[in-house]
Amino acid sequence: MSKNLFFRRPNCHLFYHCKKLQCYAQISPFQKLLSLVPLQQNILCILSPEGGDSIIDLQNSSYLNSVKLKRTSKISNKQRKIDHLTKKQRKELIRLHADMDNVLIANSKVTRYSEGKSTKRDAKKGNQGKLGVDGIWSSLTFTRYKKSCRTFLKYCYENFDKVHSLRDIKPRMVGSFVQSLLDKGRSAKTISAYVSAINKLAESSVKAGIKGHAKLVNDKHRSMIPIARKAERRRGSIGGVGYTLREAQIIARQAAKYYSLYEETLVDVLLYAGPRISEVLRISFEQVDFDKQCIYLNKKNQNKNNRPRVLPLPPFVIEKLKVLEPFIPNKQTNIWGHKMTEKQIRAMVKHCAALGKVKYCGVHDFRKSCLIWHTRKIKNWSKEQLTAAIMQFVSTDTRLNPDRLQDGIELPKYSPEQLMQRQKRWLMNQYLTQLLGHSRNDATVPYKRT
Repeated sequence: MSKNLFFRRPNCHLFYHCKKLQCYAQISPFQKLLSLVPLQQNILCILSPEGGDSIIDLQNSSYLNSVKLKRTSKISNKQRKIDHLTKKQRKELIRLHADMDNVLIANSKVTRYSEGKSTKRDAKKGNQGKLGVDGIWSSLTFTRYKKSCRTFLKYCYENFDKVHSLRDIKPRMVGSFVQSLLDKGRSAKTISAYVSAINKLAESSVKAGIKGHAKLVNDKHRSMIPIARKAERRRGSIGGVGYTLREAQIIARQAAKYYSLYEETLVDVLLYAGPRISEVLRISFEQVDFDKQCIYLNKKNQNKNNRPRVLPLPPFVIEKLKVLEPFIPNKQTNIWGHKMTEKQIRAMVKHCAALGKVKYCGVHDFRKSCLIWHTRKIKNWSKEQLTAAIMQFVSTDTRLNPDRLQDGIELPKYSPEQLMQRQKRWLMNQYLTQLLGHSRNDATVPYKRT
């Protein structure tokens, strides 16, 4: 078999060509080349990074079979930021993290959905409706607490002596950790989130028998948290973090140039629709409305605070989704979530940013460029157009437009008549608020900072 194999991308499809046989084998738009392994004459095994390896008959241009090879991606010590530690120290730190995982799991209330299942709302009923309830009630919250607590424990292990177990964690370490966050210029919201995670770790430790952690987080630590004013809210350590529209479009062009249609469409959805990374992974074709040119994020627990919303898309992104649709016959299958993880998406965006010589700010900060693009789009809209768009947002679910008591009469929160009485600037801000999936108009302020 000839070794002169090459590939090209007409219409974002990958084709593999053997010069000796003058024939092609077509791969789907989301199949990426890892390596070509010759099995026998005219037969190739195409190894895909996702593990869906296919054996191709070049002579007949057809699949012979498809096999699944289990590949586990190993995270290096450098990626974990523990490569400066000795082997013994790494084992001790990993053991410390494992102890923390065990106490958090023991305090977790996360279970599969079932009829009559107790929820956090039920736990609040006996606590005068306060937010602070015992236990961890959300899988996303559990993941966030675990990540924050691991960062805290790593700081304690590296900066204090004789930290070998959770019992060795003392209140002075919490104060030192909070001060380090202040020195790094972290926002009040970030510091508050870390303190909340440490407080939940202390609660879990007390239940596990470590009574000394009852006062691990005290009033002195809480007083160190800066006051979070709405007018000063920002994203990142210095504010103004995020991609400009030009930077985001450069990343999208690099994705179109160096990746398949599958990844290219993903970046376009992030740029022009602004979903969070956890939300975009759960989008399926049953949620895509090609006629209205939008995506309905209405799955249970898909969105932050379980708040459904609509993502309007430009026509050219809809056309790309139409090309991808035939390759995913099951409309309930997650378009990107069944093949990619959050880590893979971040790595792809980071690579595209490097190719385009753009500073990588993360995936979430595509929301800033999305807000800029939609602001320009609706700048010349009339009040009627803005009102119709807002009503489309809030009509997605009854929870977005609840009835309220006004002058003794129950009326919906939003109505065309009520919206038409508002100023155009308020309507534009409300449109952007609904687009990003928030309930307060001031929530768009951090994305507008330059």
